[in-house]
Amino acid sequence: MSQTYGSLFLLKLGSKNLVVVSDPNLATQVLHSQGVEFGSRPRNVVFDIFTGNGQDMVFTVYGDHWRKMRRIMTLPFFTNKVVNNYSNMWEQEMDLVVKDLKANEIVRTEGTVIRKRLQLMLYNIMYRMMFDSKFESQEDPLFIQATRFNSERSRLAQSFEYNYGDFIPLLRPFLRGYLNKCKDLQTRRLAFFNNYFIEKRR
Repeated sequence: MSQTYGSLFLLKLGSKNLVVVSDPNLATQVLHSQGVEFGSRPRNVVFDIFTGNGQDMVFTVYGDHWRKMRRIMTLPFFTNKVVNNYSNMWEQEMDLVVKDLKANEIVRTEGTVIRKRLQLMLYNIMYRMMFDSKFESQEDPLFIQATRFNSERSRLAQSFEYNYGDFIPLLRPFLRGYLNKCKDLQTRRLAFFNNYFIEKRR
């Protein structure tokens, strides 16, 4: 399409306008030089449910709230001091992956897909930093529940079942059942965090 219409063109998708930038110099202008003007991500009805109407850092409009969220995220997780304090913990979790693989006879003879084990490692790193808590193993019921919640959230957030409501607002009333599923999942997910992690951390 860029060969036909040029390096900058407009697509009208229902009620939404989508600007396509394919030239590297123009993309630099959009993403870097004028990043403040183009920094806010488009929102939709499903992400509003999962992010409290864009109150997270990813979908919030660039401005005061975004800057507050950046401070909230940076101080406990991304300063040099925090990185240094947690570096030993990260190494411990990585060492545990290697030890688990070495101890598993099936790995030596048949091999294994380590995606799940790496997922456990990443969850433990995040949960130890956020909640001072970790999952015991891949069979830990809380780990299974946490991964299910996140998988279901991703499935609902990326589904084509609701996209038509964003582009054709007149059809949004037909989304009521789908949006109720999203609200129910968000309620159960927040209750899970509150019951097992946030209250404990307090």
